[in-house]
Amino acid sequence: MTVLAKARQEQRIVDEFYHLIALNADHAEDPAWMITATAYTLSIDEKAVRKVWDARFKDHGVA
Repeated sequence: MTVLAKARQEQRIVDEFYHLIALNADHAEDPAWMITATAYTLSIDEKAVRKVWDARFKDHGVA
């Protein structure tokens, strides 16, 4: 996968996260549901979706 293709896929995943949060606000605090629903909706491997979630949305805390 080229860098551009990877960036586009990651953006599609992020867009889908925001879409799901808007439609299902009660599930917004459930990362497992968000990851599974996004992977299913976009037909992308759940592992790839989890990587994007961890990189962009996971609370890493303050150092």
